[in-house]
Amino acid sequence: MDEAFLSYITGKDGILEKWLNAGASAWRLDVADELPDGFLEALRTRVKATDPQAIVLGEVWEDASNKHSYGHRRQYLLGRQLDSVMNYPFREAILDVVRDGNTARFYERIMSIVENYPPQVTRLLMNSLGTHDTERAITLLAGEPSNGRGRSWQAAQRLSPEQRDRGLRLLRMATVLQYCLPGVPCIYYGDEAGLEGYRDPFNRGCYPWGSEDNELIAFYERLGTIRTACSALREGEFCPLAAPDGVILFERRDGDGVLLCAVNCREETVTVAAHGFETAIGEATTQGDAIELPKQSGSVLLCKKI
Repeated sequence: MDEAFLSYITGKDGILEKWLNAGASAWRLDVADELPDGFLEALRTRVKATDPQAIVLGEVWEDASNKHSYGHRRQYLLGRQLDSVMNYPFREAILDVVRDGNTARFYERIMSIVENYPPQVTRLLMNSLGTHDTERAITLLAGEPSNGRGRSWQAAQRLSPEQRDRGLRLLRMATVLQYCLPGVPCIYYGDEAGLEGYRDPFNRGCYPWGSEDNELIAFYERLGTIRTACSALREGEFCPLAAPDGVILFERRDGDGVLLCAVNCREETVTVAAHGFETAIGEATTQGDAIELPKQSGSVLLCKKI
């Protein structure tokens, strides 16, 4: 590393300290794979010395606990480099399961991250369904796969009314999972308004002012209200529950209460055993000791006190 550059970025009165003192509260490091260990360690040291509560978040597409790049295993999560990472493994698991209903594979992927990452990292995971590097979530869920076709084809594509209805249904299911799994939900602007688009530059269209999907926005707002009010979603235990194939059922629980996340990926209504919950959002209906989940739907249910 060039010592002059390192000092310019991470030194006393350097770039990091300047912007933290100006009010920045976090740093997201693009392509953390290409940043040397020594640079990451110096960066985090300066950030924490300036503001112990400031966050250092890295862009890592794979499991950051066993990532190899440039010929060696990276040390992102050993306490000296990153506080947390962008959570692409969750994104892939969520989008795949709402499309194909393979819940066994979903849990395998989720538990791999939950078991591999330190809990301090897991609580801060940046959980996104879309970014500037990916197709729009609704397009990926319901549109015709691009299969490497060029920009002219991508530019001309729009979801049909039937595709859009399906995309909105699947997006709601995916968003319920995004908000309920460990980590922090992060919305790529426009996803909450139903913005479509294939890959760059079509995933970077202007926000659809005046033509937003207001029902979808209200859905996101309600999920945000639930997350703010439910402490279990911030640091609560993640507890997968037994459920039929094609159904995702898990609890988040702490000393104040229990939240139940229920997503039915199947093309039929499913009934699961559960007691004491009330539906906070979604189409689930409670019937005594059971909950009825309509086909292809996601719901959040709450139990006030344990």
